Amino acid sequence: MIRVMNLKKTSFLPGKTRFLSSVLSAFLSIFPVLGITSCVSGPPTARVTGSEPQAKEPARPLTTEDILGNIAGLCEKGDYAGALVLFDTIDAKDAETDAIKLLKASVYLSAGGYNEAGDIAGRISAASPRNTQPLLIMAAVEQARGNVKEQKALLDRALKIEPDNTQALVALGNVAVSENSFRTAASYYDRALAAESENGEALIGRAWVYRNNKDPKNAEKLLNRAVLLYPGWVTPIHERARLYKAAGYPREALADMDRAKAMNGDDYWIAVDRGDVLVDLDRKAEALEEFERAKKINPDYFLAYVYAAGIKDDLGDYDGAERDYTILVKLNPDYYFAFEGLGMHLMRKGNWNGARDAFLEVYKRSEQDTVAYGLLAAMNWMRGGKLSDPRQFLEQVIAKAERNSLEWYMLRLYHDLVGDNDIVIRLDSEKNGDTKARMLYYLANYYDIRGNKTLADKYFLMVREMDRKSMPEWRLNEWALESRGLALK
Repeated sequence: MIRVMNLKKTSFLPGKTRFLSSVLSAFLSIFPVLGITSCVSGPPTARVTGSEPQAKEPARPLTTEDILGNIAGLCEKGDYAGALVLFDTIDAKDAETDAIKLLKASVYLSAGGYNEAGDIAGRISAASPRNTQPLLIMAAVEQARGNVKEQKALLDRALKIEPDNTQALVALGNVAVSENSFRTAASYYDRALAAESENGEALIGRAWVYRNNKDPKNAEKLLNRAVLLYPGWVTPIHERARLYKAAGYPREALADMDRAKAMNGDDYWIAVDRGDVLVDLDRKAEALEEFERAKKINPDYFLAYVYAAGIKDDLGDYDGAERDYTILVKLNPDYYFAFEGLGMHLMRKGNWNGARDAFLEVYKRSEQDTVAYGLLAAMNWMRGGKLSDPRQFLEQVIAKAERNSLEWYMLRLYHDLVGDNDIVIRLDSEKNGDTKARMLYYLANYYDIRGNKTLADKYFLMVREMDRKSMPEWRLNEWALESRGLALK
């Protein structure tokens, strides 16, 4: 079972990258050099119209334009250090132009050299206060540092100089999206499109707002337009796939995801999203391949492990699931479902102390189901030690439970080690099916811990009869029945 706890995958705004591509394209256009592209991913500076044969040129000294082309090529490969070295080979007179300096600042920015990028752009802005390009780079620096207030102030300055500056408008739209101010975001994107109707960033941004506002038709129109305008740019295709998935069209989504994968097979989010679509199509084995591929692309980001562990659980690869959960709790301890999954698999193996520690972590981090996680922790605590060991912990859990509820009485049973007959009577009159099934499971374990195998078997089998498969306790109960020789044939 794949359990996803409010996970927000990256939207169309992956951070500084897309904004930087807009900044770069703005001043790279100063140089009419064939083949110069952004140092970061983003829309091409012009629509793709086809390729033309290139005549082979005789060897000659590299010009500034040649070097800029080489810089762009290195940036495309992510070799920012190599690109920065090439700036030292540019003719000294050309190197002193603001355009070349701004290009160097942008490469520093892509490389994470925020101080260097900010210093270069700041000096140019001081000398040429009406030049908006250094303001855009300075804004991107503040964005990268997480200084949203300063970023917005710099973008507003750029708009005062150039009210139709599409890079600033799109960037402010992106900021508004990150702040959940969707009406404001729509206004900025609309202004950008009014100034430049074919701006790829604005088309995608406005489409995302339409999608968020439950208007998939208008979102699709803009994304279709972006796909047609920029056939070599993967982002519109990727975003359209996400739109189709959210709208309940997984086959159309998969077609776009296949295109996106063919265009950029090393993109983490394309791999994760394609796997997610395959899950919707119930093609779990193929989905798992995508999540495993995503893990190889970025082994330090947790989301692919969530999906991979869930599918492995469903396919019966319990050891593989346990390995993924073990990695997950290290990568993202706040994702408490990982501790839940790990605790369940440790229980399956009889590692009671390890399971206790895992469920204690879930109990501490979860704001719901505290009674169930408290009982799971206490249950494993008892199995791994003395019956009285979790008594002090249970007192904390009891204080959080609704007094005189069935859960409250179950906690009292585990704490006091008496009162099971009263629990049985209350179970008979319990109307909530989920609550009854869960409490039957904990009663079965109580009897098992106390050595009453006959009653334990009876209540484990009653849990199965309740057929509440969405609960974690259901799988734990099935494993318990299997270990007791009571599994279904």
